Amino acid sequence: MSEEPPPEESRFDESDRPDLVAGEARSDLREALSVLRTRRLDDGSLELSGEIPERLAEPLVRAMSWVQDELRLDDAARAVHGGPEPRAEGHLRADALMALILRVTDT
Repeated sequence: MSEEPPPEESRFDESDRPDLVAGEARSDLREALSVLRTRRLDDGSLELSGEIPERLAEPLVRAMSWVQDELRLDDAARAVHGGPEPRAEGHLRADALMALILRVTDT
């Protein structure tokens, strides 16, 4: 009597699934963000700088786009209900970067 294999969904445990953030591997995003440095400017703002390796730049750009799209949808939903105007592109990018950093480091 042969034993049947387990159902497809139970063949893999949670550790077999990739750890994704905004559709990209958390480890790649963490590595890409780790090269960024900040510098406080005289006006109180922060300047980000760093050279992200090419193999990590594309996943970071895709993840940023993913989060920006989420924020745009949120802005549109709020506007329908009388909320504030949608964020300007610069504000949207800054908010998306902060949201992505928080997601990547939330483990």
